[in-house]
Amino acid sequence: MSGSTPSPRGPYAKTRGRVEAVRRTAFELVVESGHRSVTIAEVARRADLTEAQVLYHFPSREHLLVGALEHADRRSRAHQQVGVADVRAAVAATVEAERSDPEVLRLFVAMSAAATDPTHPAHEWGARRTRAIVARYAELLTDLQAQGWADPGVDPHRFARRFMALWDGLQTQWLLDPTFDLGREVADGLAVLAGRAEIPGPRGGGPAQDA
Repeated sequence: MSGSTPSPRGPYAKTRGRVEAVRRTAFELVVESGHRSVTIAEVARRADLTEAQVLYHFPSREHLLVGALEHADRRSRAHQQVGVADVRAAVAATVEAERSDPEVLRLFVAMSAAATDPTHPAHEWGARRTRAIVARYAELLTDLQAQGWADPGVDPHRFARRFMALWDGLQTQWLLDPTFDLGREVADGLAVLAGRAEIPGPRGGGPAQDA
């Protein structure tokens, strides 16, 4: 007997597929025209659903925008593979990949601010995202410390919160002034927060490389 978990079938699979289709469609609309263009009617039309079907799973436009961000989060995790051999270059490449969808970044900044209100639909998403990212970054630092790349005296949890704040904050600055190298700034910030003082390479060049 196979030990794999069987794929969901019946109404549950259909419902999950419908929810994913709505999230993906909302995300695609954001990429194309920005989050202000997202409407329940247009998402329903593109997803080949009725507005009532969309509203059953996403009771407001704000819920739709959260769904678009959840889809974006899954895409982001798919290419966030940071190896110790070339840490700064890997981080810079990840940042550059995310930067390629500036409308998604604008939605992220808008919804991150809204998420500070406990009554907003984005609040749960924001809290869940923060917990997951802090845990992931803390694990990253622990791996870097084990490989001798990062200062062993740096607390992983404090590092994780600071690195998350640095990355999110620099994204907002870049949306206001896209003239600086976002990938390099985030990658260099990682090195500083991890206690790796040297930042080699010309300041005006491309993504930083590890020594």
